[in-house]
Amino acid sequence: MFSIHFSNRSEAVIFYNAIVSEQELWIFKEYPSHYEVKLMNDSLSGTAYVESVRAFLQVIRKRKMLGWMEGILKHRFYYDDSQEIQRILEIGREFEDKPPNGLHLPPIHYYLRAFIQDYLSTRWFVEFDEFSAACLQSIHECLIKYTGKIIDEYKQEESYQLLLDSWRHRVHHKDTGVQLLHLLDEDGLIYYHDEGNPISESETKLYMKQYPDECIADLPIEWSVTPALAHAPDELIIYSDETDHSNLELLMSIFEEKASWRPKSQFPFKMG
Repeated sequence: MFSIHFSNRSEAVIFYNAIVSEQELWIFKEYPSHYEVKLMNDSLSGTAYVESVRAFLQVIRKRKMLGWMEGILKHRFYYDDSQEIQRILEIGREFEDKPPNGLHLPPIHYYLRAFIQDYLSTRWFVEFDEFSAACLQSIHECLIKYTGKIIDEYKQEESYQLLLDSWRHRVHHKDTGVQLLHLLDEDGLIYYHDEGNPISESETKLYMKQYPDECIADLPIEWSVTPALAHAPDELIIYSDETDHSNLELLMSIFEEKASWRPKSQFPFKMG
């Protein structure tokens, strides 16, 4: 007979609910001092073993992982700002299911699963609090590296947010004399003066030179967002039928109330 004792009811319930098949072989009991999930078979083997590993992994990920990361943030990386800590943990939660392409995180869940499998292979009784402490000890160094990667992502996000704020400050406070630009999404993004003539790269370079700003100095001239930042118009009208164009969404975020989005059919000039 295999038995697990939990001091926390939520953790016991998560484990019990994670047992998918043959649940009739498991029983859940509440005692004054603890909660028990018990397998009525003679031993933990076959499907019961596989499901136990998966259920333990689910409980650890849902109830322990972020707490362990928070401890590492405070005591290994010396973060003490609660908002910073919470944002880093949010990123960690987001990356649980789907890390960004190109980001190579340490295989923390592989090591965690391997430890759980090894731990359960020789036991008929598990005290969950002791078990979770042993899990943390086994993956601690890997979790430090994992948390470090999440911190790197947070720092990139923080730097990007500062850059975004500086772009917003430019378009809201820099007076370049440009009142209105039209931006057409037609085989690329094309900017037009209010008189109907397209803006050239040479004009954009000239505005970057005449109205210098550190936040746009290194932007590539061919990037479709650069002309809007260089000319910093009082109003930007975007004409597009796309609803998920990343650069257009970025411009809407930067210009805020100074930008408006209209269908291409409302573009006021002749093309070509």
